[in-house]
Amino acid sequence: MPAATKLRDLSTEELWQIYHSNKDVEVRNEIILRYNDLVKCIAFKTVGNFQHFNYMDDIVNEGLIALLDAVEKFNLEKKVKFETFASIKIKGAMIDYIRKQDCFPRRIKKLAKTISEAESQLGHKLGRSPTDQELADYMKVSLEELHKWQAETCSLNMFSFEELVYEKGLESVQGYASSGDDVSSGQRPEQAFVEKELQDVLAANISELNEKEQLIIALYYKEQFKAKEIAEILEISESRVSQIHSAALKKLRGKMENYINL
Repeated sequence: MPAATKLRDLSTEELWQIYHSNKDVEVRNEIILRYNDLVKCIAFKTVGNFQHFNYMDDIVNEGLIALLDAVEKFNLEKKVKFETFASIKIKGAMIDYIRKQDCFPRRIKKLAKTISEAESQLGHKLGRSPTDQELADYMKVSLEELHKWQAETCSLNMFSFEELVYEKGLESVQGYASSGDDVSSGQRPEQAFVEKELQDVLAANISELNEKEQLIIALYYKEQFKAKEIAEILEISESRVSQIHSAALKKLRGKMENYINL
């Protein structure tokens, strides 16, 4: 067993080879240290997304527990990067923790439910997704008021969407493990890690959004811009960015639910 001082001199790949062969705890701990920044990056992005939740230390701890579990279960024979596997588990653990804290104000949850129910009822009546103006008329409020509500509920819609996507990823990993396809064997990595499939489905659904919704989704999730920065780029208000973002996520969530429930 290499001394701790020597472990720090080894590359991450070398550490994985050693841990793969002997499952030594000291080697495992050194690997975890190498991926601490991954946990912090995911935690920072997650907390930044949800304005009603700001317990960074707690969410980092949840991420570290998930990282430990990921290291112990990962197998070098898999044809996927460890970062991909770990990120799914870390993000999923953080989302689950936030859900258990019930951190969104009751007023926001009630408002989101009201909008969702009205959208569903009107959509069923029209046989298509209603426009914002149609929805505002149906709810008997001004378009400006509807946009304000959509902006207020954006954070909750983001959480609901990410919860749906990451739970799907985690359930699939667990499901394949229990169905006889050994996740650790690396025989069918494309099934154990559904990220690629989810990305394909999301990409197809995103392409059906309108141009401005697609642009905001791309700027936010791909380019990692904040709402304020996107507002400056598009020369619109920050609340308008949140409103469009919220509307886009609601559409995507509906489509993803249809996909998952097939």
